[in-house]
Amino acid sequence: MSKKHVFYYALLQPLVAAFTRISFGYRCEKVKKDIPGPYIVLANHTTDYDMLFVGSSFKRQMYFVGSEHIARWGMLSKLIHHCFEPIMRYKGTTAASTVMEILRKVRGGASVCLFAEGSRSWDGITGPFLPSTGKMVKSAKCALITYRIEGGYFASPRWAGSPIRRGRVFGAPVNIYTQEQLSAMSIQEINDAIAKDLYEDAYARQLASPARYRGKNPAEHMEKLLFICPECGAQDTLHSRGDTVRCSACGLSFRYDEYGMLHGAPADTVYALAIRQNERVAEAAKAGETFSVPSAVLKKVEKHRETFVAEGPLSLSPKALVCGDFSIPFDSITDLAMHGYQALVFSAGAEYYELIPAADANAYKFFLLYQAHKA
Repeated sequence: MSKKHVFYYALLQPLVAAFTRISFGYRCEKVKKDIPGPYIVLANHTTDYDMLFVGSSFKRQMYFVGSEHIARWGMLSKLIHHCFEPIMRYKGTTAASTVMEILRKVRGGASVCLFAEGSRSWDGITGPFLPSTGKMVKSAKCALITYRIEGGYFASPRWAGSPIRRGRVFGAPVNIYTQEQLSAMSIQEINDAIAKDLYEDAYARQLASPARYRGKNPAEHMEKLLFICPECGAQDTLHSRGDTVRCSACGLSFRYDEYGMLHGAPADTVYALAIRQNERVAEAAKAGETFSVPSAVLKKVEKHRETFVAEGPLSLSPKALVCGDFSIPFDSITDLAMHGYQALVFSAGAEYYELIPAADANAYKFFLLYQAHKA
């Protein structure tokens, strides 16, 4: 544990808490500083601001696990590393190196926070996490604090990008498991406890207790999530503007309100449309269909540096991922993930790549198709 990192955390923690309260209307339960450390904090992942939400509750300094791409932000990356030294996680790869660094920090007396799902929720439901998470927690031989963020999905939907909608957002510890308790639990029991504690169904909570989330252009960029029209089934024909989404193929038009509900769509919630879309993608994968977009850029990433590989039409089929004149056999892709709503990252053999479709294209469909093939 570095005194420098403790200093910066203590200096900025009150400012972060004030920012989240003013910008989001965030309220949280404060965690007592006298809880003996070190400990691992596991939280669900709802927004790009979740580190700030969790940090608002904890006055004791801890290290956060973050996506590798933040190490490619130039001078800002250097400043973040100097002040906080986040633990880098290469999405789209095995997490072995990340786990080793977490254990090293904990055994050195530091606490660590990570977001179990490894990726923000697209539809408001807490996603799955690696089964090895329980093994890591047990191996750390320290306490575990589970932390749940509620309302984050509506305050900053992943498909919307960075806009903030002010409303009801709340965060608090769910349970504190001592080292002794964890020692007596099996790895499966630990995983079950994590899954139960972190589970959040944003729409179930909203339907039970509606809250407004005020912001400009609430439906904008919804086509980054929904690329199949729920009415006619056409791909890449949905376009958003303001609070409205329209299909250029069949004329369907529906509105997204300040409560996150849909009006004029075949379902009342984005979640329901996303589930229907997932089913259609599964059918497409079973039929061996190819998904494509007109343009994308492929780069290789090594030691946080990008090297251009190819540019041109992008397609993904059961046989290969093709970008321009560069092709990678599908079976050589060991994992594929996303950061933000437009960047795909994946590993193939010993190489690590980032793939970014053109700004007006949908990247999420490639992630869904890959996951459907691997299911």
